[in-house]
Amino acid sequence: MSDVSKYMYGPIYYSFGWTMVGIIFILLAVGLVFLMFYLTRKKKLKSLATLKIQQPKVVDLNALKQKYIGLIDQAERNYNDHKIKASVAHQHFSLIVRLFYCEAVGFHAEIMSLSDLKRSNYTKLINTIENLYPDEFDTLEKGSVKTAAENARKLVEDM
Repeated sequence: MSDVSKYMYGPIYYSFGWTMVGIIFILLAVGLVFLMFYLTRKKKLKSLATLKIQQPKVVDLNALKQKYIGLIDQAERNYNDHKIKASVAHQHFSLIVRLFYCEAVGFHAEIMSLSDLKRSNYTKLINTIENLYPDEFDTLEKGSVKTAAENARKLVEDM
């Protein structure tokens, strides 16, 4: 039995390059498995309990009112000076009132149509915009700009 040593072989060694290629393939396979698990897991849904509490935004309402009343006055002056037509003045009043509500309350009325606004709880705003709509889009310009300006001012002042 002394010839047994000729049947025993030592481990087969690979070159350093092939060893690195093998290790890289193993790491890629493990990485792909982890990536598949990560991508297929359900994400946590955000709920009211998980959202951070945001501090309310403090708005100086008196300064805001003065700013928007000044904008209404400017639009009325532009109409009286014949710089803009009546329909454009009504559009300005509508936009000014909508932007006022956006800054004062955080309600994005400037991007909503009248039907969108009617689904909200802001009845004063809805009534004012509803009164401005016919004259805003009318080509005959029948509406009174002075009345529209007064309604817009009243809405801003009563807020």
